[in-house]
Amino acid sequence: MKAGQIRIVPFSSRETSLQKYGIGPFELADKVAAVMAAPAPEGWRPTGIDRNHYLDTAERIVRMAAEWVDDEGRVIDPVIKREHGQTSPRFAAPGAVLLHFGRAGELRSKIFRTMDYCCQALPSGDARRKSPDFWMRELVTAYLALQTVADEAHLQRWAEGLAAVEPEKIYTKVDPEGKNIPGLANWVIYAAGGESMRQAAGLQPEADFLWGHAFYDKYVGGQFSLFTSNGMYRDPNDPLTYDITTRLQVASGLAFGYQGQLREPVEELLRRGGLTLLLFASPEGFCPYGGRSAAFNFREAIIAALCELEARRYKQSNPALAGAFKRQAHLSAISVRRWLDMEPLRHLKNSFHPDTRHGIDTYGNYSVYSLLAASFLSLAAIYADDTIAEAPCPAEKGGFVFELAPAFHKVFANCRGAYLQIDTAADHHHDATGLGRFAVAGVPLELGLGMPFAPRGKNKFLVAEGTQPPAEPTAIGPAWRQGDEWLPLASLSDGLKHALKITRETPQAVEFEIEYVVDEKAATQSYRLEQGSLTIRSSLRQDGRAAKQMRFFVPLLVSSGQEQSKIELAPQLARVTYMDHVYEVSFPATVTATLSEEVYVNRMGKYRSLLLDTDGGELTLTLRLQ
Repeated sequence: MKAGQIRIVPFSSRETSLQKYGIGPFELADKVAAVMAAPAPEGWRPTGIDRNHYLDTAERIVRMAAEWVDDEGRVIDPVIKREHGQTSPRFAAPGAVLLHFGRAGELRSKIFRTMDYCCQALPSGDARRKSPDFWMRELVTAYLALQTVADEAHLQRWAEGLAAVEPEKIYTKVDPEGKNIPGLANWVIYAAGGESMRQAAGLQPEADFLWGHAFYDKYVGGQFSLFTSNGMYRDPNDPLTYDITTRLQVASGLAFGYQGQLREPVEELLRRGGLTLLLFASPEGFCPYGGRSAAFNFREAIIAALCELEARRYKQSNPALAGAFKRQAHLSAISVRRWLDMEPLRHLKNSFHPDTRHGIDTYGNYSVYSLLAASFLSLAAIYADDTIAEAPCPAEKGGFVFELAPAFHKVFANCRGAYLQIDTAADHHHDATGLGRFAVAGVPLELGLGMPFAPRGKNKFLVAEGTQPPAEPTAIGPAWRQGDEWLPLASLSDGLKHALKITRETPQAVEFEIEYVVDEKAATQSYRLEQGSLTIRSSLRQDGRAAKQMRFFVPLLVSSGQEQSKIELAPQLARVTYMDHVYEVSFPATVTATLSEEVYVNRMGKYRSLLLDTDGGELTLTLRLQ
């Protein structure tokens, strides 16, 4: 095996019925076809990158992490000062891939030392308290990558260690009796992907126990009920991150050689999920927010790896679609370089120092999730076929609106580089109902708004000392007057009903409205999205008639951690200047505009609310980003 020649098995491009698995037709098929048929954006040109971009970024992370490797081969987190979970194998895998491609040769001894440690700790059970379910996929990737680099003695030692792992004794999220496999969620899919790769790599155990493709069949097959007809995976509470990361583990098993009984239906789930991804990615390649782990930079690395595999699927049958996936992979990889190029690099989309742990879920420590980005980028490098040329992808063509419902409860709109995302039934531990993202290509994601605000006391992510989330869930949207209090649409979820009506989808503009109803209250939010701007017409009803008063919230960026903004409030206009970009909110003269005293945070930065108060139940405002 020579560098760059790890064997990858392409997926079939044929469509397959999933009816016998209880999964209906692909709902978004016509939408994908229509967008793919649209012309290329004016001035479109290739990114000019190839697999070396993935390797360059992964190498920066691995070189940083090499300083954390102790004498035993464990990777010690520089913030919490101890090994965390699956951090060590997540150093071994991208490190091995770098060696495979002829890079970072001076790190060889540290990478080998970590492999020695991991391949001893996993079968012995020493990893039981360190998320062992996630180790196998990383370690088999490393083992395969090191075939051309390591001597026979090392390879034999690692092979013996990996072959000795008994999954249903070593992994933590397993169900030997098969009574509740769906309840094991994404952990067991990670394990299944690794097990399938283990068999494809020829790492056969001497003892007789469930492993490899048979483990994959049992546990992936047992979770088919968690996939939607659009090919998306439903972890508890529908977090978007755990849709894409779980699909990548499913896909990796197939890509490295799984040929079992589930190959055909899994290929079809991945086909649908890949096309859905092309619709929900932003014009710059960002992954949507939604639920746990929502701002980490490894998410775009997942998209890159998934899309490189999908590009291979269509190389012969549909070159335009292959090129669209190649393009999406590249855009997503490029999108996070701003944070990964910071000093020290950031593993989330903010510039708070990593020591503050701002924005992380409790498990999302600096070492493990920085290295996860490197791990997924190294997979993207393995999966990349650079003979496939880029072609325009749906995310940058725009001119469409679509909804994911009831699963994931999101509405997306995309037009000429402008993009918005709405949550229609938020999980208030992480998000808020309403418009949570308004972004324009070329403008910092956090400026218009990158994600909404979970309320303090419910938020499940950490924040920097001296900061706090808002008292109430907050998004761009209205509130009803209730006595002396305001009831924001953002704070509603349970019992809230909605209906989406799309009225225009063109390359020039898209228009749609969402009507929300709860108890005796109704809110109709009409949106017109076009290049660089979004016009919102908000209408509230209460007790069967137009509301007498409305307050409309627009969060304005104060800081992303280090970079500061300048906020100006003038008659009929609020302006935020930030990193040579401008965000403007214009509104009628009849509106009373104030800035909240409170400064509050989400995962991405600090904000203040622009409060727009008006008599009556209607308000029209326009948001512009440039």
